[in-house]
Amino acid sequence: MVKSSLFLIAIFTVSLQTLFAQQDEKQVVNQAIQWFSVNSNIALTKRFSLYIEGQFRQVGTFDPMQYQLRTAVDVKLNDHFSIVPVGYVYTWNYQYGKQPAAYKNNEHRFFQQVVYKHSLGITKIDHRIRIEERFVQHHHTNTDGEIVDDGYDVELYRLRYRLMARVPLNAKKIEPGTWFLSAYDEVFVSWGSPVTYHKPDQNRLFAGIGFQFDKSTTLQGGLLYHMLIKGNGTMQENNVGPQVMLTYNLDCSKAH
Repeated sequence: MVKSSLFLIAIFTVSLQTLFAQQDEKQVVNQAIQWFSVNSNIALTKRFSLYIEGQFRQVGTFDPMQYQLRTAVDVKLNDHFSIVPVGYVYTWNYQYGKQPAAYKNNEHRFFQQVVYKHSLGITKIDHRIRIEERFVQHHHTNTDGEIVDDGYDVELYRLRYRLMARVPLNAKKIEPGTWFLSAYDEVFVSWGSPVTYHKPDQNRLFAGIGFQFDKSTTLQGGLLYHMLIKGNGTMQENNVGPQVMLTYNLDCSKAH
């Protein structure tokens, strides 16, 4: 338990040093956020499952920030590795907060990922690497003052790495009836023609507590620090607030 706690503290120390080091010479705003998600992994066979996720992100006093619907085919290679050969996300973006975008540009997104899971004592560790191909909507205002939709013609790409750790509190492993500590840190790097800032441009740092009700249902809640640097590298958001994540998994593999 002590080793696990020291491991989590080390993650947060390094992450915070990186985050605060990037605030120099930028227009930085601080905002409250409220993020909620519901997800389900539906096992179709022993190896293949369908992943479905809804993200509901608010800013300020529950003003719309970003909503997402994600789906993917997940392939389990063994007890440690799984891959997503293809996944799809549709994102509704809003003109939110203290640095609003000029237009409401929604997004089609495809992604691939690899997840590696292992244990460190009683701590469960997940490593996730995700690559995204993003097609973002573009608008302009014509000479009559009308907003014109130019389609999803802005191509962006992104690499993400997330380290997640979970430590059971009242048992030796996470099973039905178990309380656990949960923490993750995720770093983003973006590229594409509109992007001129090529250092890590986004970081999500979370710490909280969770409870596994049964084999299917898990609830986690805690505090999220979300740092976002805009594509030109001159503006930065520091967003802080609660994040709540509900997981409900289904096993349909027994029918096969």
